[in-house]
Amino acid sequence: MKKAAILFLVFLFLILLAWAPWMDDKALHDRILAEKGGIDGTVNRQTGELFCDYGVSWLPFGRYVASCEGGYYVTFYGGVLP
Repeated sequence: MKKAAILFLVFLFLILLAWAPWMDDKALHDRILAEKGGIDGTVNRQTGELFCDYGVSWLPFGRYVASCEGGYYVTFYGGVLP
């Protein structure tokens, strides 16, 4: 019984990490726009005009932030992967 309870708690913990409810889509959008907007061509460097906005979608263990040119995977611990 004790082993089953531990397995259930581990399973519940993994489900929580996969869901990652603490990740705010708007905050991730703003963070990636600030960090990567000028680099990936989403924002014009000379005028500051936004060419193409980012879209945020759920993926297991994080979120995927996509622009016109590509996207970034933001992990549940806050890491940004190209």
